[in-house]
Amino acid sequence: MRICLISKYPPIQGGISAKTYWLAQGLAERGIETHVVTNGNCVESEYRIEDNPPEPQPNLHIHFIDPDIPWHIPFSDLYVPKLLDKALQVTRENQIDLIDTGFLIPYGIVGYLLSEITGIPYVLRHGGSDLEKFLRQGAFNELLKKVIRKASAIITDNHNKEVFQSLNSRLCMIPRYIPDERSFKPAVSPHGTPTLAYIGKINYYWKYKSLHRIAEIFSGLKGDYRLIFVGQGKGFEDFSQFVSGHDLVGFEFRQFVHPANMPRLLNEIDFLICFSKDNPINDFSNVFCEALWSGVRVLTDDTMDLGTYTEHIELTDEVQIVNLPIDDVGATRTKITEIIKYWEGPQKHSNRLKYDFNSYIDANLKAYR
Repeated sequence: MRICLISKYPPIQGGISAKTYWLAQGLAERGIETHVVTNGNCVESEYRIEDNPPEPQPNLHIHFIDPDIPWHIPFSDLYVPKLLDKALQVTRENQIDLIDTGFLIPYGIVGYLLSEITGIPYVLRHGGSDLEKFLRQGAFNELLKKVIRKASAIITDNHNKEVFQSLNSRLCMIPRYIPDERSFKPAVSPHGTPTLAYIGKINYYWKYKSLHRIAEIFSGLKGDYRLIFVGQGKGFEDFSQFVSGHDLVGFEFRQFVHPANMPRLLNEIDFLICFSKDNPINDFSNVFCEALWSGVRVLTDDTMDLGTYTEHIELTDEVQIVNLPIDDVGATRTKITEIIKYWEGPQKHSNRLKYDFNSYIDANLKAYR
């Protein structure tokens, strides 16, 4: 089988890009000739991964769009025609059997147009923000309904199926993401200081990520620890100025890492900080899931839907997830101080998987049929 996967892909940072990366790896490993068409080469510098990517597998082919377009009025990046043009070239040159799309806009629209032109069936996937910002808000209402209705299959999950049921009965229930346990597994990187990390974007609306709470909680917090912010974004300068106004000690900023290097980063840390209270879109978090698979403890809050993550993994120790009362800065600071004080060196939790990466790839291949 030959598939054309149109989606976000590294060097774009983010959940959809990372999920597409691991899915493409899994498909190619199964012998599926996988062609990824992406505008990843055009991503803004604030959201670009600068890590060197690993060499792709022999039957995994990455096709970037042409970044150059003539100047025109009103100016537009023209991602739909750029992606469509590249996808048409890929389908013509490689006898593609199936089109897969990683996000409703623009990739789902491109998949629909490509299918209309070539007659090749397409599968539609979604994220979380595309549902909230576009579909549920009625943006591009007529177009998106057409794209959904015409899809040969909709890959969704039980949490979002109601969005599509009235438009398309061909729903395939697959978990949003399952980490590859061969990469995301408990492994200790020796270090002598408890290490906590926030991993993600730092957008204009960085308070939606509860980054202001993290700064306030760690302001003046004493003890021997490291606090790492692994993130970039258009709000980085604003947030770094905010941090400079707080008495944070032992902290550092790092740039994004490639999905292939995320397991190594998680092995370096002891605690992932992942709050959801301030996010208007309480969406699925890849890195929360990857942390659990890697045996990393997660500091979160009471708004996080933990069932979404523990549905496919059985935690051997409930202390791996720590719910913090982040509305009470003092109480949260006290709790984290205790965690740091009683840290006994780097260690990881070993859990039992209920659903593995192999099953995840099997489910995707079944949807293709």
